[in-house]
Amino acid sequence: MEQILKQVHAPIRVLVLWEPMLPTDWSRPSGMVQSRISDPRAVQFWDKNHLVAKELKQQLSSSQICCQRNGIIWDVAAVYPKDIQWGSSAPLFFGGAVVDVADSVRQRLSQFEKPQSLNNDGPVVDAAPDAARQLSELSGGSR
Repeated sequence: MEQILKQVHAPIRVLVLWEPMLPTDWSRPSGMVQSRISDPRAVQFWDKNHLVAKELKQQLSSSQICCQRNGIIWDVAAVYPKDIQWGSSAPLFFGGAVVDVADSVRQRLSQFEKPQSLNNDGPVVDAAPDAARQLSELSGGSR
């Protein structure tokens, strides 16, 4: 994701969700792990109970869903338009594994780049603009 962000200059908000998916994922990621995504447009959350993955799965048709482990979606990228209410619509783009869809995500986001003199409206990656607040509430404020 960090490589995508370095190449995309669109005014976006990125929500990174870490989930316990592998046997080594027994606690929230360390600062060292989180430092892999250092772009200031990114906000990172620990989703211990897979709340976002479960909600995202409900927003997608079964043919869109990839990258599951034990029925939980993981290692995916989703692009939502600005000002959409989380849960009210499927994403504009959804795919995974992140490394496999990086070029597609980069291409989708580059469509929203505007010259500095224009309005800075743009898409949101991984959730809607108010999702940070909603995720914080769902996860009990753990960020």
